[in-house]
Amino acid sequence: MSLKKNIINKILLFTVFSSLSSGEGIWVKYGWEIFEHVTDARSAAIGNANTGYDFYSISASLTNPAFSSKRLEDVNITHQSRFAGSVNSDMIGFQLRTNSNFMNLNLLYEGVSQIPDTRYMLLDWGLDGQFGTNDLGEGNGVLDEGERLNKDQLRYFNQHQIGIYGAFISNLMGRPIGIGYKILSHHLGEYAALGIGIDIGYVKNFQKLTFGMVLRNFPASGLIWDNGNIEGTMPSFTLGIHKAYDLKIKNSTIVLNPMFDISGSLSNANLDSQIRSGKFSIDSAFGIECVYNDKAMIRGGRNSLNNLTGGLGFSWDGLGIDYAFLSPSDNIDLGIHHLISLSLSVEFVKSKMLEITKM
Repeated sequence: MSLKKNIINKILLFTVFSSLSSGEGIWVKYGWEIFEHVTDARSAAIGNANTGYDFYSISASLTNPAFSSKRLEDVNITHQSRFAGSVNSDMIGFQLRTNSNFMNLNLLYEGVSQIPDTRYMLLDWGLDGQFGTNDLGEGNGVLDEGERLNKDQLRYFNQHQIGIYGAFISNLMGRPIGIGYKILSHHLGEYAALGIGIDIGYVKNFQKLTFGMVLRNFPASGLIWDNGNIEGTMPSFTLGIHKAYDLKIKNSTIVLNPMFDISGSLSNANLDSQIRSGKFSIDSAFGIECVYNDKAMIRGGRNSLNNLTGGLGFSWDGLGIDYAFLSPSDNIDLGIHHLISLSLSVEFVKSKMLEITKM
């Protein structure tokens, strides 16, 4: 690793440790979920179970930073719509290069607009419904009998997050390790926060199997708000396995890619967790992809949130299109997600622009 990278590593590690060791700190569950929810269509369609499956895409390094070992020419663009369009996300991924090094860089955005703010609607005047009588219930902050809400005091606010995820390969005791640096800017109404986190990934081929491992938010990730509060996120892990099966049918080639992930968290247990004990939880995900002549793909699976997933993909020279949908576990239409991803070769874009200029 170069001297420049060593300096960057020390600065980022110092920032993470110092942010969690000072200020008013609390531990939270969902501080960095944008890096799990905002993904590409191909990964989403196979349940994000591709910790052990590298399909050589810039955006694949979001799942496992160890998937940043190959030079790639493509630019990946993804749009995602969730909850009937109330939550929209976008992502663009490309590769930064120097003479001897390169890094997969993914830029993420997630926005939620027109969130109702009802904090100022309550006319907290007590049971008699009149202000200043100091009767029972006046000023207790609860909607009591005789009180009402003032619809003219209904307000709205917005939320948006911007994330930067850079992944590259480093060496640890002679082994290639994927390092993922993530920076998060979070705006919630009039409040703002900035944070830094680190992921570590590893991939190992064993005969015809591929094993993947990722430590997220390791040793911990910190988000510092402008009011002085610090939100820390405990580390989690994911283990994945993948195996490819090649089938020859006449002059066609079909490749089946089944995969399976298991994830564990120290602080993310909830009622939907498949296995939980206190704050510790374990969840699984699986997916399968069928590739026909490297041109057409059909995918399906289930992610760790128990959403059934599926999608299609098509690939041409210099251009790829992927679509994915996520069906909610409770079968409510509001929770259906749709994703569309485009993969464009830099040389393909240059050639098309050259053709346009010659017209």
